[in-house]
Amino acid sequence: MRTTLDVDDRVLRAARALAAQRGISLGRAVSELALRGLADPQGATSSTPSGFPLLPRPANAPVITADVVAAHRDDE
Repeated sequence: MRTTLDVDDRVLRAARALAAQRGISLGRAVSELALRGLADPQGATSSTPSGFPLLPRPANAPVITADVVAAHRDDE
């Protein structure tokens, strides 16, 4: 379906980059980005109450605590 949209410049840049990378039309790239947002409204990251983003952690990855960081802080 054809339509006219007014999109944020950052969205347009992301869509153009995706279109160029995948060899698809700009319209298809915008559709794919929108569908990704619908599938995962939280995106790839979530935030803590402090506002810092968290990256997804694979199920088998160890948890990095302050104690682990302290133990390896001076490693060279």
